[in-house]
Formats: sequence, structure tokens, C-alpha cells
Amino acid sequence: MPSSRPFRRVAAFGIAATMLATAGCAAGSRSQRGLVVGKSTTTTDALPGPTIVEEPSTTTTAEASTTTGGRVGGGSAPGPVVAPRTTGLPDGSPYGEAIPFTSSVDVPTNLVWVLAIGSDARPGGDIRKSNGDSIHLIGVDPQTGVGTILGFPRDSWVAIPGHGTGKINSSLALGGPKLMAETVRQVTGLPVDYYVLTGFEGFQKIVDELAGVDVNVNRKMNDSFSGAHFQPGWYDMNGGEALAYSRDRHDVENGDFTRSLHQGNVLMSGLAKLRAEVGDDGGLQRWIGVLLRHADLDSPPTQLMQLAVLARKLDPAKLTNVVVPGRVGTAGAASVVYLTDEAKRIFLDLRPDAAIGGPTGDQPRPPATQPPPQPTTTTTTVPPATTSTTTAPAPSSTTTTSKGIHVGK
Repeated sequence: MPSSRPFRRVAAFGIAATMLATAGCAAGSRSQRGLVVGKSTTTTDALPGPTIVEEPSTTTTAEASTTTGGRVGGGSAPGPVVAPRTTGLPDGSPYGEAIPFTSSVDVPTNLVWVLAIGSDARPGGDIRKSNGDSIHLIGVDPQTGVGTILGFPRDSWVAIPGHGTGKINSSLALGGPKLMAETVRQVTGLPVDYYVLTGFEGFQKIVDELAGVDVNVNRKMNDSFSGAHFQPGWYDMNGGEALAYSRDRHDVENGDFTRSLHQGNVLMSGLAKLRAEVGDDGGLQRWIGVLLRHADLDSPPTQLMQLAVLARKLDPAKLTNVVVPGRVGTAGAASVVYLTDEAKRIFLDLRPDAAIGGPTGDQPRPPATQPPPQPTTTTTTVPPATTSTTTAPAPSSTTTTSKGIHVGK
């Protein structure tokens, strides 16, 4: 039943974003606790164009079924699927307005891209060597506060660097979060600055220790596979309930597509939680203290506290939660999703500003400019007949460095 308690609880992009901050404060190990931070060596001066694996012309298509039990589109019949999309939190959000926030930490000025991955490893399994069944690329423009949570159907048929073609979720098992980040970067032509990887147990523990999460359930759920049993409404979920909601694909229309959208909803609820509860750097450090109890490091990252502050300043109302459009089909005997030309248009649309529907085109975003120094002497007024022209600086080339945050159990 929906909670009657005050709606002040936690969730996962607030979690994911503060995970970024957590990592800068712990010593490395390989014990597979809740959080692992790593850094890749991928640095280039130019991003690749989106790389879409075309659907074979022999693949048959039909309207996607919305019956229960399907692996990809919600039913057994292959066909086109319209990607779902939401913006902000639904009406009736229990979080309300953000509390005042002050910080001594400067936030980044360039676009920030975080790849959030959920491993399907069961207890005792290696989250780095299992399939990544929850995949979201989160892009944010710190200067505008606008951003996008871009979900990928786990069965998306893509090119995996060094491994031919396969389902995107298998790239984690083949090469860990670094290979999945490289795969997403190649598919989308978008940067991956950081990555966050979590497993079932780690996710539940972090949500529980941060006091739960308020999530809106927009339809009845009764799925014995995931354990999701909800009526419509706002729920104050514990870790197990949040995981069940995030995993349900059997009794929702369009299966994995809708499940991916629900996972994005949990991420936005985490941001709302952060805004409702954290008012200063000390509050962020308290969250970080919880996360550190589950943290491992692969390598020491930098500027992570900046990213936590950035997350605190984000307004979920300015974020779009969208699932990459795809068409359900087959590759051999496998049921897969072929990304469409509309997916490519979304990838290109996001490149300049991380915003759906913003300026389009394959152009780098100009770097942030600093205000000119104030003059120390009195300036001379230009006569009316005189005109002056200021030339804006040309945008510099874009350098992308993939770093990583790997959240495990």
C-alpha cells in the first residue's frame, strides 16, 4: 500500500550521482562491496558518429503485442515498439520544493555523462562478469540544469568493440564496465565520462541505509517473477521493493522498454530525495558515509565531490526520461531489439547540450567562458558615431575521458 509516512526517502540517481562523490574518499580493493570506481584510458579529440546495426531485410515485423510474458516487447510477436518517455516526476510528488542549499564546491561547467549499469549477477556472482540488464546513459548540462536519462533495451543488437555484434547487455560480461562504456560510446557517439555499476544486493543495501525511496507506480503490478505487487500510487519503498519495481517486465506493456522507463523513474526520485534532504556539503558527506561502507576502488578519480554537488543542484523537472527507440526482431534464434533511425536522431540531438529537443547537429558545445575582469580605471565612453565589434571565441575541440564508477555488492 502507498506509504502514509512523510515522503522523505531515497533512490538511485541521487544514489548514482552521490556514488560518484563517494569514490574519491576510500582506498581501493577488490572485495566487491557496494561501490567500485575505475578510470579508463579512452581519450580522443573527436567523438564517433552513432553506429547503428541495421535490421536485416529478412526480419519479419508485426505490431508489438502488449500481452504479458514477452521477453522484449511485452509479447512473443516481433514488431516495432514506440519508446516511452516522461519528464520530471508525476503530479502529486511527495518531495515538494528543494530545501535551500549552500556549497563551497564549484560544479563542472562542461557537459557530464554518467553510464548507470545494473548487473544481473545473483548473490555470490561477479557483477563485473555478468550481463548488464539495466543500462542508462545520463547526460546533464551544468549551466542550464537540463539533462536526459537515456535507457537502453537490454536486448539491443549492437556492435561490441572487439567482439563483433551481440546484445548490449553481454558487453558487461565480455569486458566489464569499461567495455560496456566503450560499447555505449560507439553506439551513440556520445561521451561516457563516468560509469556506475550496481548489483541486486548492493542496490538494496544502499537504498535501505539511505532510508528508502518514494516512487510513483502508475499502474497495477502483480509479477511473481520480480516480486512487484503494487496498486497505482506513491510508495515509500525499501530496497527490496524498489528492486522489484525496477525489475518487473512481465505484466507491463512493452516489457523491457517499460521496465527501463521505470528504472529511470527511480533515478529521478533519487534526485528529488537529495534536493529534499541535503542542504549543504555536510549533508552530502553524510550520504557519502553510507555509501563508503559499500565502496571499493579500482583507481582514484578526481572531481567527484563536484559531481555530487552538481547532482544536488539538478531539478528533476528539467530532466527527460526516455528509452531508446527500437524494433523487436530476431538475430538467428535470439529475440533482439534493432535500434532505429529515430534512435540515431536522438543521439545526435543530445550531443550539443544533453537535451531532448534542444539544438540539433553534430557540433561541439562551446566551452564555458569566464566573465572579463573588472577594469580598475575609468573607461572612456565611445562616441555615438563610433562602433565596435566583438568576435566570439571559436569553440575548441572536445576531449573525452572515460572514467568509471562501479557499484557492486
